[in-house]
Amino acid sequence: MIDIHTHLHPPKLFAAIRRWFAERSDWDLSAQPTEPHAVAAVLRDAGVERFVFFSYAHKTGMARELNAWLAATAADLGGFGLALGTVHLDDEAYLEDLRLALDAGCIGIKLHENVQNLAIDDARFDPVYRELAARGAFLLAHVGPIPWSYPPDEGAARVERVLQRNPDLNVVVAHFGVPDSARYFDLMAQHARLHLDTTMVFAAHSPVGGPVEIETARIEQHADRVLYGTDFPNIPFAYGSERAGIERLGLSATARRAIFHDNAARLIAAAGGEAEADSAAKRR
Repeated sequence: MIDIHTHLHPPKLFAAIRRWFAERSDWDLSAQPTEPHAVAAVLRDAGVERFVFFSYAHKTGMARELNAWLAATAADLGGFGLALGTVHLDDEAYLEDLRLALDAGCIGIKLHENVQNLAIDDARFDPVYRELAARGAFLLAHVGPIPWSYPPDEGAARVERVLQRNPDLNVVVAHFGVPDSARYFDLMAQHARLHLDTTMVFAAHSPVGGPVEIETARIEQHADRVLYGTDFPNIPFAYGSERAGIERLGLSATARRAIFHDNAARLIAAAGGEAEADSAAKRR
């Protein structure tokens, strides 16, 4: 099992994020760890083989230092955790920040439209996307302010523009594209590199809210581009809830293996993550 969507942040930033949730939501995250090795231990105990983690530059002037921390943390985790970097378009040298992150071992980038106040289809991202595609790296994008509500279809339209301009870029849309899941499944038929992750969508009692109105047969049809993700440790429920919810869908064994492991393994391998893991293991 590979978890494609988890969070690790430097201690001060993680503390600020936890304060934000405590003050502005009813999510109880107090039982969830934040220290990287403690987070990794929970995942390992749950049967996770590898996990992909990230942070995000929510303001200018922090991406380069944050990327260095992410890459160093991945190395310290010995290849069990693989990092996605971050960029901020208002930094003068954001493309150089990206290249340094990828050179240091990051296997792609995470974009959080709402937190970073950046749109996925901003034309300034195009050289970033070209660099990612050239290196086989991928983009994991939190589109819109999910799990908070936002006007339907707008996020999917932005993602479609990105895919049209960058057909060689692997894009993973977080949270199953809620509330536009059906629209994303339509786009999958046209764009072979579009993926969705399951983060906080199928877990019982998830604050994302309600069952996703996508037929199981349609998930089965596109199971080769659905990836298991959880948002751990920023979840107000037990880690195993997401997996249990996916298991309840009644998908075939082939589809479950693709979702829980093979699809993420393919993206990681394309981005050179296998080599990074091997290198980290040798350093240990």
